Amino acid sequence: MAWKKSSYGKTALSAKFSVSGVEEFFKKIEAAGKNVDAACKKAVDATLPIIEKSMREGAERHRLTGDVVNAIEVVGAKQQGNYIYGQVGIDLDKHPEAFEGVFQEYGDGHSPEFPDPFIRPAVDNNRKPINSTVKKVLKSEGMPIE
Repeated sequence: MAWKKSSYGKTALSAKFSVSGVEEFFKKIEAAGKNVDAACKKAVDATLPIIEKSMREGAERHRLTGDVVNAIEVVGAKQQGNYIYGQVGIDLDKHPEAFEGVFQEYGDGHSPEFPDPFIRPAVDNNRKPINSTVKKVLKSEGMPIE
């Protein structure tokens, strides 16, 4: 399967992506005789601890009461149709005491030490290990990873 990206120079406001070889890729998956959904759920679940660890470390930087750190929860892989996802974060409906995390993430408009985000960077700064983990798990599940 090949991915191709093109843009229109340094000032481009859009990019064009195309994928070729999808049919051959799906034939390889079918030949592997594996459940793709189950393999993807395992891959998602394997990445969640990476994100959780980074998120907790970031929240610890401004620990006052521990409410923010203690409110971070992991929800394992779920599926809605073809969409498979996992979740790491704070549900403020369940943990209103962790509201101060909003100020750490986005700032409060007054304190010079804020914002000091910990949620978005937990993914952004870990893309390489996340992608590596996904590939490793999918390959171990018999998916044709190239």
